[in-house]
Amino acid sequence: MADTSFLPEDYLARQAERRTNALSLTLFVVVMAAVFGAFLVTNRQAAQIKAAQASINAQFKEAALRIEELNQLEEQKERMLNKAEIAAALVERVPRSILLAELINRMPSRLSLQEFQLRSVAVKKAPPKQSTTTSRLSERKSAADRAKTKEEATEERTVQAPEFNVEVVMVGVAATDLEISRYISELNAYPLLKDVTLKYSVQTTINDETLREFRVEMRLDPRADVRNVRPLLVPRGWGAPVAGPPRTTIPGQ
Repeated sequence: MADTSFLPEDYLARQAERRTNALSLTLFVVVMAAVFGAFLVTNRQAAQIKAAQASINAQFKEAALRIEELNQLEEQKERMLNKAEIAAALVERVPRSILLAELINRMPSRLSLQEFQLRSVAVKKAPPKQSTTTSRLSERKSAADRAKTKEEATEERTVQAPEFNVEVVMVGVAATDLEISRYISELNAYPLLKDVTLKYSVQTTINDETLREFRVEMRLDPRADVRNVRPLLVPRGWGAPVAGPPRTTIPGQ
């Protein structure tokens, strides 16, 4: 269909250009509004993320403080347990008087002791491995803590509880080897002793009487506790022969 408009062509062109400019401006405003809205949303999300991150960081710091306090408590507990072990190692679990009484009460009537030795031998232990808790604490030490002097480092070393093997050596005489065998059986049955060994049994003469001289060595059980063992009670009448006390050698620890 032919164009029957009577308007000038210049006017029509200007109108079309105006509509195009208005449409372009509208689209520009819409795009800019969308960009600004996206910026606001993104900025709000970033603020929320920062707030959440700050809250998480605060929680991590609080948890780190609690873990540090727990580690300090564990380290303090280890020190207290170590001190308790040292104190327990320095206390005799089996008093020597009770041990000597138990050994004498288990002697057959025709057996007597001539020599009694009680000695403590220190047990050499390998250096302990560093625990996991101590390792974590060491890793968290600052540079200032690492710069401590050798004297301070020496003072901080943990003192290990000493361990001793208590060895008992007895030399005596008996009428027969049967008496010696009975005595060794009694010693093996005593729960506080272990490794009871007869070193020798030889014939000897004392006051023109033929006897058997013997030597027995044994050790106290490291876990021995006299409170858990009922003492042996032996009735002794006025007419019963009582052997004289043995020659005793008890070196100090």
